[in-house]
Amino acid sequence: MMMNQIPWLELALSLGPVSIALATYELVFVRPLRRRARASTERCSALEQSAKETMGLVVRMVNGERRLRGELNRLGERIGQLELRSEVRSFEQAISLAEKGEQAARLVSCFGLTEGEASLVSLLHGDRDLPPRGDEPLGLIG
Repeated sequence: MMMNQIPWLELALSLGPVSIALATYELVFVRPLRRRARASTERCSALEQSAKETMGLVVRMVNGERRLRGELNRLGERIGQLELRSEVRSFEQAISLAEKGEQAARLVSCFGLTEGEASLVSLLHGDRDLPPRGDEPLGLIG
């Protein structure tokens, strides 16, 4: 009998506006906030994925840089070796021509020797049977 004593009609009428107010609050405020929160979560996930990919690229670049530096060092050493060989060949050819009587000025122009180097090669390996020319310095005057 207690159920008959509850004012159902009054209760339903009073809960109606509260329900409408709660539904309106949900539609106007809560749903947009939920959408924003979901979008923010998705953006954060995308940023985290981008950060992981960027770190992978950085690691690959660092490894590539190390590899390239090693290759560059090896190439520098190889170029140095080739330059030494070239210089030795130039001196060998200059000595050969000096033994045949070639003048120091020609050794400078042909083999890129300095005047002092060419004079020294001519002096040490030049044709000793030829008399020295008066117009060409011997390179011994210091």
